[in-house]
Amino acid sequence: MSFAYVILPLIVIAVIVIEIMEKSGKNRFAILGASFIIGLTVFSFAFMQSRRAETNLRVVGYANKLFDSDTVKWNINLSKRATFDEVNQAYSQMNSDTQAFKEFLITKGVKTEDINLQPITITPVYEQYGLLTAYNIVQAIYVLSSDLAKIEEISLNPEFFGKRNIIIDQSNLTYYYSKLPELKKQLLAEATADAVSRAEEITHASKAKLGKMKDARAGVFQITEPYSTEVSDWGIYSTNTKKKSISVTLTANFGLK
Repeated sequence: MSFAYVILPLIVIAVIVIEIMEKSGKNRFAILGASFIIGLTVFSFAFMQSRRAETNLRVVGYANKLFDSDTVKWNINLSKRATFDEVNQAYSQMNSDTQAFKEFLITKGVKTEDINLQPITITPVYEQYGLLTAYNIVQAIYVLSSDLAKIEEISLNPEFFGKRNIIIDQSNLTYYYSKLPELKKQLLAEATADAVSRAEEITHASKAKLGKMKDARAGVFQITEPYSTEVSDWGIYSTNTKKKSISVTLTANFGLK
């Protein structure tokens, strides 16, 4: 029950009682005595409420774990620059380069279903005075694979592109973990166990008895590169590194006996 819901009616009753006693001709000492008794009642209730609030113990549990990604995504953009008269030729050359690149990946052991081609985009290129000088033709490709070592080896070797004079507009690797939901459950269990352990240590040191957990609230997950100190209120999911660190906090409220 809210403290205000009890105290306010008591105060109203006290005022009414004092007014009635004054109107009925009661002497000053009787009024003072009634006021004292009512005030003592209010004070006693407030004191008990404040003592009751101390029967809760709030602790924060923590868990973290290092893990390795099991999926890699290679995003790569092949680019060609062409004038207006060279656009058709550039399209044909881009198509030829793309097919050659796809065949190259397959010969290296990459599965056909892991290779994904996006629609070609073309962007006009202007000089500083606003004159259209050329077009930039880009073929976006991404490879999604569970063979991290193979994709890393291919992506870090520019030999294929150098031989065909292919311009790489963008190339980057991002790393993911396919069993993240299970890992999050494990971390929450460990954070809960840590909260219980902390609560037991506190109550043991203070000679109190720990009651049941009343409620718990998990924080957001922070998935970063190993040993990073970066945190965010909204959580983090870094995909930059193969090795990752995941952490979470859990705030728990316990009763005290």
